[in-house]
Amino acid sequence: MDASAKEDKAERGRAADIAQLSTPPDSEAATEDEIRELEHVAARPPARVWLAATIGMAERFAYYGTLTLFQNYLQNSPGDLIPGAMGLGKSHATTVNLAFTVAVNLLPLPASILVDGRPGRYEALQIFTGIYALGSAILFGTSFPSEMRSGVALIGFIFGSILIAVGLGGVQASVQPFVADQYTEQTMRIRIRKNGQRVVESHELTIQYIYNIYYWMVNVGSLGSIATTLMEKYIGFWSAYLLDLCAVVVAVVIVHLARPKFVHPVPQGSALPRAARCLWYAARDGFSLDAARPENQLEKYHRVVPWDKEFISELRRALSAFEIRYFSLIPIPGVASNGSSIGWPIFWVCMGQGAQVSISQAGQMETHGIPNDLTKSSNPIAYVIFGVLVQKQLYPFLQRRKIRFSPVNRISLGFFIMSVAMAYSAVVQAIIYRSGPCYSYPLSCAASGGRTPNRVHVLLQLPTFVIIALAEVFCWPTGSEYTYSHVPKSMKSTLQACYISTAGLGYLLGMGLSPLARDPLLVVLWSVTAGMMFMTACAFRSHFDSTSDTKENGDMLKHKVHSIPLGARPVSYKLEIHVALGSYPRLGGDNNDQIHNVLDLNTEAVPLGHASVPVHVMK
Repeated sequence: MDASAKEDKAERGRAADIAQLSTPPDSEAATEDEIRELEHVAARPPARVWLAATIGMAERFAYYGTLTLFQNYLQNSPGDLIPGAMGLGKSHATTVNLAFTVAVNLLPLPASILVDGRPGRYEALQIFTGIYALGSAILFGTSFPSEMRSGVALIGFIFGSILIAVGLGGVQASVQPFVADQYTEQTMRIRIRKNGQRVVESHELTIQYIYNIYYWMVNVGSLGSIATTLMEKYIGFWSAYLLDLCAVVVAVVIVHLARPKFVHPVPQGSALPRAARCLWYAARDGFSLDAARPENQLEKYHRVVPWDKEFISELRRALSAFEIRYFSLIPIPGVASNGSSIGWPIFWVCMGQGAQVSISQAGQMETHGIPNDLTKSSNPIAYVIFGVLVQKQLYPFLQRRKIRFSPVNRISLGFFIMSVAMAYSAVVQAIIYRSGPCYSYPLSCAASGGRTPNRVHVLLQLPTFVIIALAEVFCWPTGSEYTYSHVPKSMKSTLQACYISTAGLGYLLGMGLSPLARDPLLVVLWSVTAGMMFMTACAFRSHFDSTSDTKENGDMLKHKVHSIPLGARPVSYKLEIHVALGSYPRLGGDNNDQIHNVLDLNTEAVPLGHASVPVHVMK
């Protein structure tokens, strides 16, 4: 192998025996006119994308299969109408359940330091899937009836859940960017369909498609909760935890045996410690990233910092993407947000209510032999159906008519739909409270004897999970796709981990609402959650509406420039870029940096208003 081939191999971060690109390398590269005029489609992902997504599917099978059991396992005693193990009661069980979920979703952030560090994403998957398997084995081994009677089940739950949370944190920080890493084509190429139509394979649409595949598969995996709830009811908790353990073992086997098939990105080293230090310096100087520049730190504090101006620009781009991911009240240096609420954490508050409180709600209704935690499994079934319809029908329909359904629009729609789901749950709870025999205190009156629920059929709850699934289809893949596509390589795992951590913050906020998770206050709980989500959706849409179009135009221009074929000789072009600088108040820094960040190019200084920017590219 010659030197140039070795450099190319290192740059792409490939294993020695990696599979070929999804698009044949000799296929025709699209010209700028073709990029502008032809229909854009997603490329066909290579088989290794599906294989990597299967790891996520197995992990989600085990996670949702286990988490679904926790509410009954913690809330009820072995002799209750709905058997359990700990007998903590509804409020305490919900708090513990949410605490576990918070840990699972916050741990990816510190784990991302290891993931982006020396081991890299692949070896991190090897390590953390092993830890996950160990925790599942402990939980299984201490869930037999004899262990419940002796008190060993409590000890096993504590140690097992801690190991599962650590393992899950590392897996989540690794697997989402690892799936997208398996698609390595950067050039926009021409595909000729069977009917002779020429279309452009878009990198942006392909990443969107890959994350739709990933979330579709993890929702298929989460259907494992159907099997575990039935096994819990008719066999015992130990059998359900055994099935979850087997799913984790499948993930471990795939990670180890499929090593030759995967793309192995070269570890970039974690940017999180440097970014945290940079943001700290920026926060101390009025929340300005310009203050953290090396020359400013040296001049003002006589301090030499381990980053350069390019790192500041990358960090500003990452924070701009993170603003859409987080939509936070917290001042972000260099991103002057004026958002009136936090978007994604509130979304996850709603997810937490749907995951935990809804199980208790089903326990207050007539189940007719259906386990109270089984109706929740309709959510992934609905997601699988909606996911296919949206990806295969809605998105292509809009693309053919050149209607851009932007990430901001998708997320906003998902937020509004989620508020509808919470409002419907409030209506269901009100119906429960108006039904006998116990009305506002289900299972607590003398007429019930603790065993007769209120006379409301459990299937009335079903639309809640279907509506939540539709909201997830528009929100989940969009969040991961946007985070992966709009941040520098050195920060992909870190920003994915930050995205996941919004779930942890959301569940933490949900713990603050847990005092309302009791009768007769559940209508108030659902109503408050619905109101918070609706207000958040309105604020999110209003906040990002003024900047989304201009940002997306910059993204399209960036893709066009990067898609110009590399070849024989350099040619200087002059791109006429019309930038409405007033649309970028949130990027921070001087105006020139704002334009540089949008284009991701090293250009000369750009005057205000309409500008002609000389760009050096290869033809």
